[in-house]
Amino acid sequence: MSGSVQQFCEKLVQHIVREEVTEAIVLVNNATETQWFQTLLSEARAVCFPAGRIKFWHPGKTAAPLQGQAIIYFGERVDKFRQVFRELGVIGICFLDA
Repeated sequence: MSGSVQQFCEKLVQHIVREEVTEAIVLVNNATETQWFQTLLSEARAVCFPAGRIKFWHPGKTAAPLQGQAIIYFGERVDKFRQVFRELGVIGICFLDA
């Protein structure tokens, strides 16, 4: 499965770099040591690390994953992202290499 996650992340970042996608938010496991997470951060503008695990709903059950999540933002409206997501947890601003 990690191969498909890496492919998705690479494709999204390609679209961001080419300006074919101007804004995106990605919810992923907080796996900062992985190549795919680093790929996302290479072009991200901000990231939210929620204070608790996000619960997911499915008909008949609610479940929380075994690890924490990260909400990664791509786009120019960093202030809006901070305003909306700061109630969930810590916000980090990403500074892209010039």
